[in-house]
Formats: sequence, structure tokens, C-alpha cells
Amino acid sequence: RQSRAQCRARELWLPNDQAMADEELAALRESSALHPACEEAASDEEHDEIFRHLWWRVVPVLWLGYVLNIVDRTNLGFAALQMQQDLALTAQSFGVASGFFYLSYGLMQVPSNHLASRIGPVRVLAVSTISWGAVSAATSLVGDAAALCALRFLLGLAESAFYPGCLFLLSRWFPPQSLGRAVALFATATSAGGLLSTAGSGLLMQLTDGVRGVRGWRWLLLLEGLPAIALGACTPLLLAESPEATSWLRGWPP
Repeated sequence: RQSRAQCRARELWLPNDQAMADEELAALRESSALHPACEEAASDEEHDEIFRHLWWRVVPVLWLGYVLNIVDRTNLGFAALQMQQDLALTAQSFGVASGFFYLSYGLMQVPSNHLASRIGPVRVLAVSTISWGAVSAATSLVGDAAALCALRFLLGLAESAFYPGCLFLLSRWFPPQSLGRAVALFATATSAGGLLSTAGSGLLMQLTDGVRGVRGWRWLLLLEGLPAIALGACTPLLLAESPEATSWLRGWPP
């Protein structure tokens, strides 16, 4: 049996696909799967309470992931000067390598969203986050322009699934009347990621340059890729595909 909070969350979620949801709700009521509390209409206060509870359990994980996404996407610009000197790259070759990211990123936006609808956004987000963290860290090992182009292309493939996957997951957790607020709060990660990258990348390069005989730009790419791997590994433990699939709504509210 579903808990009262799960039923309330489900009730809020139903308008996202009303035609199909009404059929599901009728079937669940017929089988007595729903908690009796679901027969009551949720008040505005309950809506707000559930929104806050869901927000704190869902959005911060996605927000942190998007911050890391922005950092790993933009840190190449901070590594540019040292990297060009060490790898003997011209401005043109460096620009071409950077552009490979956007080529694969654009190509995979729609296919990645289709994949999320088939296997679930949480799985896609976990794989995407681990993959881009690994690729970003591996970029610290490049020795020429060809390797840089290849890894930037792979980075675009890995990151392409993250943003649309986040929006898809949010649409599963929040109804239309709350989805706008959730997306707006999530989108603040763009500014936070830019601020963190701008303030932290240069300082990190300065502090690590020459440590163990390794240049600062290599440390930068390595150290900024590792947090994404850790977050991706934890994502399936922190997020659920939908309110029905979670266990932490049981027993809430008391």
C-alpha cells in the first residue's frame, strides 16, 4: 500500500499526463492499492509542503550535478594558455578541438532524451555523470591535438544526456503548477557553476602547478573531473525515477 505522502505526490503528478493517469488511478482504486487518504483532495498547504519536501530531496542532487557539468565543460578555457604552450597547439587547432565538444553535444541531445524515456532518467544521469567525469579527468593525459579532439568529442557525448535528463526527471516529480519553480531553482546552477569555475579554476592551477612535476592544467582537469565520478556513483542511491518508486516518502508526513 502506498503511503499518504506518496498518494499526495502522485495526485500532484497526475496532470502531467492526465488521460493516461486517470486510467491508472481508476485501476489502482479498483485494486485498493491506494491509501484511503488519496480519496481526499489535497489542500494548498499540503501542495506547498510536498513541494518543499520533494525539492530538498530531488533538486539539490541535480543542482550539484549541473554545477559540476558547467565546471567540467568550461575548465578547458582556463587550461588553454599552459596547454597550448606544453602541447605546441596553435590558436586554430585549440579552437577546433574545443568545437568538437559542441558537435557531439548537439548531435546527441535528442537520442539521449529518447534513451532516458526508455530506461529511466536516473540511470541515464548516473552514466552521463560518471562518463563525463572520467573523460574530463582523462583529458589531463593528452599529448597532442588529435587526442584532445577525440576526448572533447567524447565529453560532448557524455554531457549531452545530463540537462535534458534532469528536465525529464523533474517533470516526473513535479506537476505543471510546481514544475516552473523547480526548473527555475535548478537553473541557478548555471550561474553557480560559472562562478565556481571562474573563481576556482585559476586558483587551483596556481596552487598545483609543478606539484610532483606535473603542470597545473593537468591537475585542474584531473581534480575537477573526480567529483563528477563520485556524484554519478551515488546518483542511483540519492534519486528515484518517480514518487511511486521511492521509499523515503513512506511514513511522511507523520
